[in-house]
Amino acid sequence: MASPVRTDRARGRSAAPARGLVPLFAIACGLTVGNLYLSLPLLDTLAAELHRSHFAVSLVVVATQAAYAVGLVLVVPLGDMLDRRRLVLALLTAETAALLLAAAAPGIEVLCVAAALIGLTSVVVMVMVPFAASLAPEAQRGRVVASVMSGVLIGSLLIRFLSGVVGEHTGWRPVYYGAAGVAGALVLVLRSRIPADTGAPPDTGLGYASLLRSLPGLVRFSPVLRRRSLYGALCFAAFTAFWTPLPFLLAGPHYGYGADAVGLLGLVGIGGVVAAALAGRAADRDLGPWPTGVLLAGVCVSFLPAAFGAHSLALLVLATFLLDFMVQGAHITNQSEIYRLPPEIRGRVTSVYMTGYFLGGAMGAVGAAALYSASGWPAVCVLGSALTGAAFLAWAFHLVRD
Repeated sequence: MASPVRTDRARGRSAAPARGLVPLFAIACGLTVGNLYLSLPLLDTLAAELHRSHFAVSLVVVATQAAYAVGLVLVVPLGDMLDRRRLVLALLTAETAALLLAAAAPGIEVLCVAAALIGLTSVVVMVMVPFAASLAPEAQRGRVVASVMSGVLIGSLLIRFLSGVVGEHTGWRPVYYGAAGVAGALVLVLRSRIPADTGAPPDTGLGYASLLRSLPGLVRFSPVLRRRSLYGALCFAAFTAFWTPLPFLLAGPHYGYGADAVGLLGLVGIGGVVAAALAGRAADRDLGPWPTGVLLAGVCVSFLPAAFGAHSLALLVLATFLLDFMVQGAHITNQSEIYRLPPEIRGRVTSVYMTGYFLGGAMGAVGAAALYSASGWPAVCVLGSALTGAAFLAWAFHLVRD
């Protein structure tokens, strides 16, 4: 089988990835990352079927996000030292088992453990994304990252939608059984399509312990990585702050909707796919810091219609579109910037950035769940706007200082 990377040896740089490889990564990432959001449309259903409080079932989301952050620290750096093909297949196989455990969970405690394992193994996506970026020449890297991330976004939207629709009519267990079947099929497809030599990592000369010890140094000596990690963490915290209590709002007395409505509303997030493409092209054109500022301000502003969305479905739909568009645009912009750093540290750079990203998401979910239980939807919107307002102020400070 031919190598999926064609190398221009005379010029000493990589040409475009072989035909079909980037779409394959996009599909694989999309089908996998959606498992992080399986439980979001199902929270009200879980609360009813397991006879637990809204706050208790929200911990399923927290466990998934927090474990994903742990996996980003402990697992993703392995992409700088191990064969990526074997790493990808091992993680997907483990995720299949975790999804089966979730489907068979007798109560919330086992479900939280399974959710944590799903989060831990879903970091396989962050092994594939930087690998796709490393295949692309510098002038196309933003578009390649955007292409793969578009698959991630579409997958997360479709799986949120399907989770809500299927969960509304069959209960939550078939959702997890179905996801396990998809993950198992994906293992078989990737085993046959990804040749062994695509996973050859760069020669870092470091062992696993040394790789982990090098992470703080990357943060300390890279201002770009520090800044982009901060922006990403605050944006995703706002994103999960919006989505975690949303099923309870839609199931509440004003709307009275089921899990399928949450899934349908998730489809509005298709704006994030458009934002990913635009942000990737903007990154390749090197428009400077201004796209980041516009996107961060946009995330903050999106919580204004969200606040009135408690009584207006039209405004809630508008807020959902704006939030997904701005958050995903900022995410692609951040990734395009950090992937300008040397390729031999790309796995660890991804680890640092995405760890902050999902720790932010876990904290946003916890804060929103507590605030919604205590003060309702308006308090959640204040939290979301405060988080992204802080990100915008940090961006403005960095702009003025530089």
